[in-house]
Amino acid sequence: PQRAMPSSSFSPTTMLLALATLAAVASCASAAALTPPVVMSSGLTVPSAWSATLTVDQNYVSNGQVSFWTRSYCYLGACTFVGPTIEVLPGDNFTLTLVNNLGPNPAGEDTTHNSMHSPNTTNLHTHGLHIDPVVDTVFERAAPGQTLVYYYKVPVNHAPGTFWYHDHSHSTSALHVMGGLVGAIIVRPLSFQNIPASLSGATEHVLVVTNLVTSQEVDTNGYVTQGCCNGCTCDPITQRGLCTSAQVTTMSGSGAGFSPFRAYSLDELAADTGSTMASNMVIASAAAVDTRVGMYFINGQFRPTITVPTGGAVTLRMIAAVGNFDLQAEITGPCTLHVVAFDGVYLRARQAKTKVRLLAGQRADIQVVCSGAGTNELKINGYNSGYVTSSAAGGTVKASTTDAELVAIKRPYYLADLTGATVTADVHYSAHVSQGSRPTATCGGPNVFWWGAGSDCSSVAPWGADQPSASSTTCPFGFFGGPKGNLSATYTAAHKLVTSLGQVNEWKTYGLGKSTHPLHLHVHHMQVISATCVAGSANCDQALLDDYVTVGEWRDVFPTFEAQMVLRFRATDFPGETVLHCHFLRHEDLGMMDTVLVTAAASGSNPCWSNSEQCNEDGSTYVYVAPTNLHLHG
Repeated sequence: PQRAMPSSSFSPTTMLLALATLAAVASCASAAALTPPVVMSSGLTVPSAWSATLTVDQNYVSNGQVSFWTRSYCYLGACTFVGPTIEVLPGDNFTLTLVNNLGPNPAGEDTTHNSMHSPNTTNLHTHGLHIDPVVDTVFERAAPGQTLVYYYKVPVNHAPGTFWYHDHSHSTSALHVMGGLVGAIIVRPLSFQNIPASLSGATEHVLVVTNLVTSQEVDTNGYVTQGCCNGCTCDPITQRGLCTSAQVTTMSGSGAGFSPFRAYSLDELAADTGSTMASNMVIASAAAVDTRVGMYFINGQFRPTITVPTGGAVTLRMIAAVGNFDLQAEITGPCTLHVVAFDGVYLRARQAKTKVRLLAGQRADIQVVCSGAGTNELKINGYNSGYVTSSAAGGTVKASTTDAELVAIKRPYYLADLTGATVTADVHYSAHVSQGSRPTATCGGPNVFWWGAGSDCSSVAPWGADQPSASSTTCPFGFFGGPKGNLSATYTAAHKLVTSLGQVNEWKTYGLGKSTHPLHLHVHHMQVISATCVAGSANCDQALLDDYVTVGEWRDVFPTFEAQMVLRFRATDFPGETVLHCHFLRHEDLGMMDTVLVTAAASGSNPCWSNSEQCNEDGSTYVYVAPTNLHLHG
């Protein structure tokens, strides 16, 4: 049954009780041990057919620092700030039923693209999985009272690693991700993948890092910062009715300093979508809340403590489950950090880091070794977000993974190395993120969030001299125009990418401005071939770019500084329409998204292209014998 929506305000008694509870819990919040999300899995060590149900419902969350109403994933009767961790094996046939138990949308169901609406409509995207886009489609949505059923067939050679899932309803994804409709996915290995015991048997912690912005961002004068107006005490986008016409300026006028990277609060995003679910947010310690970035939580907890054995390696599976900020993680004190995997793909050599940079949506598997006993801060973007306590009683001391062990891991054919000089690209494509460049753009509309994509965007500034243009035949700029389906002509007429299974794609991406839009491609990881700042650019630091990405790495989220990045992937396994978009999700909601088409391989082609499950990384074939006790688990 539907529960009544929360009222717009608490009663005084309710408010006092909430404050008292938070005050009592907040005093010991920093001492709370890290609690892992509940695990959803088959419970088996062999591939199986199994099913589970997630329900989306309204939920009042409280973690000792903040309490508020939001939309949460509910599993086995429990609704939590962060959803359950879904564990799958390569070869699993996993059926997930998503039930939308939210109340009606205030303005009814709306399917308009590139605007924010329908706050109670949802869906689910498995971020980073090499999975059929026909199943993992963001264009299917569950309106209130509706149900979606996802039938996932995980490839038997799927790379083991760290992935995640989240709402991807185009119009509400920014609100829902900040509100907590997120969760981890861990692909556990099979024996033939040769994952070393230093990884498969290691002590590990899943860290789902989320961000909650609690108030509108203002400067010292009380004006909305990075706004697109002259001295506004309101936001011309989310509070347009409070702005005078004289305050709202065009992008080419006196508001040219506008930046699209302003931090929008949960309540602003809710207002933007027309939500009538009041958050009724109560904060225990205002001193712990930054006026711009709000707060960071780990597994929904405020400053939890992770206990590690002194001198022993512990793996942190860190997920940037955010849609508004990039993350920079560090641990104070005598602790070393070595990244062994990015975006669910193991590296061939460990990377020593003092700070680990993650774009919105990215993941990193980080091996931590603390050489001395004591408690150290886990900082996210410079803010204390948790503690790492090292002690002799912290557990069994285990060795770190070696580079030789990483090299020996068997990788799937769809991640076969494409950096070699003999590799020839079959298809060329590029994308250009150039927010705010449309001369007639005003603050009141979404048209500052357009982007270019086509056969060649190298001619567009700052890499080239041309200005962005919607009429370009090599890099047309615009907004998401809706799904195009599976007809090639629909894409070629719009100068969009059509590729076929087996073809090596080479993409070149470009950006504009001081900040980077995180570019995410569904289904397919891409390998970094090169990353080069625009010559003379004051907005691109080569050393910083090199710290974000390394040549040879496979990623599914990429930075778009004022630089050219060359990326490659071979399309395998899954024909169909595939999505790419900015992972600053308010930008995606407002149209910074596109699709490309993968068509079936020609008859008689390399069998690895259509079914890479039967192929090793080098293209040699093998026959995987499925267990005879394929188990149906409900």
